[in-house]
Amino acid sequence: MAGVGTGAGEIEARKRDNAKKLDAKETQLSELRVALRLRAVWLVASLAVCGVLGWATVVGIWRSHPLPFSYVGLLAGLVSAAFAAHRVLGMRPRLASLRYELLELENLRTELTAAGESDPLTALRIYRVESLEDADDYRAQARRNRRVHNFFQGIIILGSIIVTSLTSAGLEEPWFRWAAVVTAALVSVSAGFTGYFKYRERSFNQQQTADAIEKEYVAAELRIDQYDGCSEEQALRKFALKVEDLKEEQRKRELQLEQSSPAQAHKAS
Repeated sequence: MAGVGTGAGEIEARKRDNAKKLDAKETQLSELRVALRLRAVWLVASLAVCGVLGWATVVGIWRSHPLPFSYVGLLAGLVSAAFAAHRVLGMRPRLASLRYELLELENLRTELTAAGESDPLTALRIYRVESLEDADDYRAQARRNRRVHNFFQGIIILGSIIVTSLTSAGLEEPWFRWAAVVTAALVSVSAGFTGYFKYRERSFNQQQTADAIEKEYVAAELRIDQYDGCSEEQALRKFALKVEDLKEEQRKRELQLEQSSPAQAHKAS
């Protein structure tokens, strides 16, 4: 019996390890897709800048004010477009590799499920212990999204101050005008990113889920709140159900944010 229990525990540990790897790969795949979108936006913006500056060169808008900075801007736009295209194309093999690894993990999950009957109590104990790692993962994602949001907010605040200062100065020098245009563009792009990808909302939801999981862990450990008077197995079952509900709510919130971003972009256009 001890050998059977040990074998069942090993299978459950492998299942949990496989599930964590699956979640990690799915998160990496989602982040890679977001990064691919950002680079695609970068490529489109660079091509748009090249088109506008190239058209201005052809029609001779710069003839009256032939600034070296104008031609440097066109060259910089071309270099930016080429680099963005290189990054977009370079991410495609990584995306395909992640999809393949995800498929392998899904196949392994199927094999582990068919490997034998598991011990429910052992599985619940492992689930409770490793739920703290899930909470840590949510917190790490929340911190990352918070940093990105603060970065773009810093650009928006500082950029707005700079544009206002340059405008108040009269913008008599061509360099000031170009600086104001570039800064205003950065502010607009940053505002667009924060509005489209909703980093602050994602960070709030992830932090909220992490705190809720930790709260349930402590309640189950101390047998308080809804776990008062429960046996170990009853408490673990309630805990697992509650944590799964929290994860499902988090997935739904993420899906709502993913769906609302394209809808808002389409409405704005």
